[in-house]
Amino acid sequence: MLTNDEKLAALLKDLHELSAYLHGRGDKTLAMSKKFEENAKRDAANREYDLSQAKMLDYQHHVWHEIGNMIDKLIKQHER
Repeated sequence: MLTNDEKLAALLKDLHELSAYLHGRGDKTLAMSKKFEENAKRDAANREYDLSQAKMLDYQHHVWHEIGNMIDKLIKQHER
């Protein structure tokens, strides 16, 4: 059976992995947003759609990082 310290260490490890995943998703979403922005400059026929997608993906980018930052805050509180 695991001790409380071992359980906490395992939980913190999982939280670190979750944080890395969330920030990675935020970075990937931002990259996709930039691609849509670039395509909007080149393709007038789909400009409105591309700009809409870019805006939505940029919003998601911020949400992923916001959640990741909340996880980071939890980690800092419990790693003391």
